Amino acid sequence: MLRVENLTKLYALNSGCQDVSLTCKKGEIHGVLGRNGSGKTTLFRCLLGLIPWDKGSFSLESSLSTIRQFGYLPEERSVIADLRVTEMIDFFASLKKMSSKEVREEKNVWLRKLKCEQLELKRLRECSKGNQQKIQLICSLIHRPDVLILDEPLTGLDISNVRLFKEVITDYAHSGKIVLLSSHQYEEIEPICDSLTVLNKSKVIVQGKLMDIKRNHPIKTVSVSEDAQMIYALQKGVTDIRHEGNTTKYLCNNEADAVNIATLALKNRDGRTIKVESLTLKDLLRDQQ
Repeated sequence: MLRVENLTKLYALNSGCQDVSLTCKKGEIHGVLGRNGSGKTTLFRCLLGLIPWDKGSFSLESSLSTIRQFGYLPEERSVIADLRVTEMIDFFASLKKMSSKEVREEKNVWLRKLKCEQLELKRLRECSKGNQQKIQLICSLIHRPDVLILDEPLTGLDISNVRLFKEVITDYAHSGKIVLLSSHQYEEIEPICDSLTVLNKSKVIVQGKLMDIKRNHPIKTVSVSEDAQMIYALQKGVTDIRHEGNTTKYLCNNEADAVNIATLALKNRDGRTIKVESLTLKDLLRDQQ
């Protein structure tokens, strides 16, 4: 279990992170979310010991040596371009004091899981950006840390690699590890996050299990595709209307009103896609920030 208590790092007034507390159990994926400059990366760097913090503390129940407890994928792509893929993985493994046997076994496992076997002898500068991101993820996983910290891991990936990363991240957490991740791609991480900490101006504004956060928010939404005319805007219970591409999203204060609008929409479906759901993570955070 990872416990963070009142961790504070200030660069200037209201910047950095202030009094951040959170608890993560083994097997959980915890999303640390917020706008740019809200304090996410500062929190991660404090946990990794990359920067000193002003006050607070954190503890981790772990049987691993201190040097192996954490793995980190930074937001900025930071490969060593002239190294071959295997050389870079070996280098990062050496920083974690892994034996040659461990490195060989783990490297084969992760190259296979991330579908990178054919890249072994390529130099990093010869790899696509997506494949460079895969190699960086392997470098953060090679020593099987108890806590894997991923700062914007899905940025710049195509659809197939987003799916692959989500699969690898989920499987890793389910193996009994803790994953902390940040992302602006809320629609991609919502299905895999167990709990959230949302930061705004360096402070925690929302925290808890994702399902509890959604359950405690009464608003339901009805999404109707191909609805540029906003056909149901005047229906009882509609409190707000939002547009996402060619889809209109009607927000309702309760489920009964949402079901009523969905029923009307189904009668006039004409090929449209109709969906009734709780607020998405993207909608929830839009309301909070």
